[in-house]
Amino acid sequence: MKLPNILTLCRLLGAPLFLWAFLTDTPTARWVALGLVITFEATDLLDGFIARRYQQISQLGKILDPLADSISRFTVFLGFLALGYASVWAIALIFYRDSIVAFVRILAASQGEIVAARLTGKIKAIVQGGAITTILTASCLRETLGMSIEEIQAKISQPLMWFVAGVTLLSLFDYVWGNRAAIKKLDA
Repeated sequence: MKLPNILTLCRLLGAPLFLWAFLTDTPTARWVALGLVITFEATDLLDGFIARRYQQISQLGKILDPLADSISRFTVFLGFLALGYASVWAIALIFYRDSIVAFVRILAASQGEIVAARLTGKIKAIVQGGAITTILTASCLRETLGMSIEEIQAKISQPLMWFVAGVTLLSLFDYVWGNRAAIKKLDA
C-alpha cells in the first residue's frame, strides 16, 4: 500500500480513538483528542502532497481520502454534539452537505461524469479544521482561561459551529451551481 493511503487510513482508524478521548473529558484525554485532530489535519495535507509530488495518486486514494476526511471530521462533530459544543441543527447542515455532495459524485461517476471539486470545498475544509482545533484548544485550556465548559460552549464553540455550518452550506450551493451542467446531464 502506498504511503498516502496509509496516512489516509490513519485518519479512519484514529476517528474512534478521538471519540473515546473526547468523551472521556479528563484534562489528559482532552489533550489526546486535540493531538489526534492535529494529526488528522496534518495527514490530510501530507497524503495529498506526497501523492502529487511522488506520483502516488491511486484510485483507492481518490475514494479513500474524501471518506477519511468526512469520517474523521464528522466524528469530531458527533463528539461536539454529545457534549453540548454544537447544536444538532448545525451538525445536521454539515451532514446534509456532505451526503448530498457524496451522492452527486457517486451518481455522476456511475454515469461516467466527473463533477469538479470547488474552491469553496477547500475553504470549508480549512474553516472546519480551524474551528475544530480552536474549540479543542479552548477545551484543553479552559482552566487556564478561567472558563467553565458552559462558557466555552456559549462563547466559543456554539458560535464557531454555526459559522462552520454556514460556510459548509454555502459550499454546497456553490458546488451544485458550479457543477450544474454535469448534474443536469445526470437527469437526461
